Amino acid sequence: MPRRLVLFLQRSIARKLTLTLVGFVAVTTLAAGLFLNRALERFAVETLEARLASTGRLLHDGARGLLARRAPPEEIHAWLVQAARPTETRVTLIDAEGRVLGDSEVAVGDLGRVEDHAGRPEVREAVAGRIGRDLRTSATVRAPLLYVALPVHDGGRLVGVLRLALPLSVVSEAWAGVHRVVLGGGLVALAVAFAIGLFVARRVTRPVVEMQAIAERMSAGDFAARAPAGSPDEIGTLGRALNAMAGRLRGEIQDLQQEQAKATAILDGMVEGVLAVDGRDAVLLMNERARAMFGLGAVRPEGKPFLEVVRNVDLHEILRGVRDVGEEGVSRRELRLAGPADRWLQVTAVPLRLAGGEVGVVMVLHDVTELRRLEQVRTEFVANVSHELRTPLTAIHGYLETLLGGALEERENARRFLDIVFRHTERLGRLLDDLTDLSNIELGRVALRLEPVRLDEVVDSVLAIIAPRAEAGRVALAAEIPAELPRVHADRDRLAQILINLVDNAVKYTPEGGRVTVSARPGADGRLEVAVADSGVGIPPADLPRITERFYRVDKARSRELGGTGLGLAIVKHLVLAHDGTLGIESTPGRGTTVRVTLPAAQP
Repeated sequence: MPRRLVLFLQRSIARKLTLTLVGFVAVTTLAAGLFLNRALERFAVETLEARLASTGRLLHDGARGLLARRAPPEEIHAWLVQAARPTETRVTLIDAEGRVLGDSEVAVGDLGRVEDHAGRPEVREAVAGRIGRDLRTSATVRAPLLYVALPVHDGGRLVGVLRLALPLSVVSEAWAGVHRVVLGGGLVALAVAFAIGLFVARRVTRPVVEMQAIAERMSAGDFAARAPAGSPDEIGTLGRALNAMAGRLRGEIQDLQQEQAKATAILDGMVEGVLAVDGRDAVLLMNERARAMFGLGAVRPEGKPFLEVVRNVDLHEILRGVRDVGEEGVSRRELRLAGPADRWLQVTAVPLRLAGGEVGVVMVLHDVTELRRLEQVRTEFVANVSHELRTPLTAIHGYLETLLGGALEERENARRFLDIVFRHTERLGRLLDDLTDLSNIELGRVALRLEPVRLDEVVDSVLAIIAPRAEAGRVALAAEIPAELPRVHADRDRLAQILINLVDNAVKYTPEGGRVTVSARPGADGRLEVAVADSGVGIPPADLPRITERFYRVDKARSRELGGTGLGLAIVKHLVLAHDGTLGIESTPGRGTTVRVTLPAAQP
């Protein structure tokens, strides 16, 4: 219970102020009451003493007469009773030796039992010629009394002592009244102090409570809140300082937010991935590109352990290596990131100095997958071109060397050899023409003459060109072009080149008895879809992604046997893209291949 009371008081400054004021008034009232009580007690005793001394002086002459003529006890008792009645005091007459001669409270017959009073303090003082005083309980009447004793002189000679006593009950009654007044005054003072304390505390703490609410709103991010600052005192000064601080914090936080937004936008717009970890290997920052590299999507990994976010042994080795080297260490390394599609990353890692002496690490991840693929394509391209050129050149060189060695004189062999050389030169010419076309298309040097073209006319002309080869291979050709099909927006010659390459490929790889069909239909978004389907050998799924690369062949021996350059589909792809179209290839090994080309339709 006391602990709860203390907690209750500690939770409010108003309660503290009120309790402090009430406690101060209580202590002050208690001290004043004690002082006043003592002072009043002393004043009451001194007043009673003065009253008894004055009464004793008035009775001095009567007592001296009784003592001078040695009056009998009965007369002394009667005089003492008469003297005591108006003042309600106890009056005692004592001789110079301390023997009690009479007492207003003691009968004459009981005087013999009264002990000698020579040893009483007030009597000794009186015998010595002074007014004696004492406060004690009477052994005769068994009650507390205040005694005042006066010497009685006759002609300069001490003849006795006159003692007056007053019961302390008179003083006690006066004290009780004083105590009630003091206690009542103290309670009134406490009540007034409590009321004033509540008023003052609320008056003083109201701005503080308002500032507390404003501070809580500021801590929640509402820096537009303002504390009351109209008062010219310290609370007003505090309010103005709080408002100024809130304004500065609001400005600084806005600046920090702008800087953070700019930094985030810059980092998310970077091609490279950026990853930062602290000294405890927790992720501090990961930009959008880095999240995409590790397949995190929109998940924000900040604050999570690096090992939980990135599960790559090489990256963890780089992290530990940079920490081991120290602040000057820079680590550069290329690694493979396994996944559905493998990636090659070029990683640059540097130490990051953080607060508290911690050393984190910043890693910049550059995706070089496409670069490595292009390097591989370039290498393969050079190797393929070299091979494609070397084969006919070797044959030409061999046959010409044979002719120069004497076969030229053999007319029948010479003609056959020259015919072979001629076919190889034609193959070289086709290869160079295809390379030139492909280069010009990629560099944008081919100007397309776009116009509305009837697709059925182009298909008929293409089939007429391919028909002899199809007949020689016993492959059926068919066209399924609806008569109401809209015209296509294309370059007629380039469209014919696209279809010639596709139909020629389909015929080449379709065995005897097979069929090649060219069809067309309206597509979505005002486009036309042209499909070239065959029932040939098909393409394995692993080769489909690379089938449109230069010189890429599924069956290299069969392709060279059929006279292909390996550039046909590459040319088709780039021509389709130049027409703002799309190219798609679907194939099932042993069941055939379908190539779909989507081109924009001409506006009516």
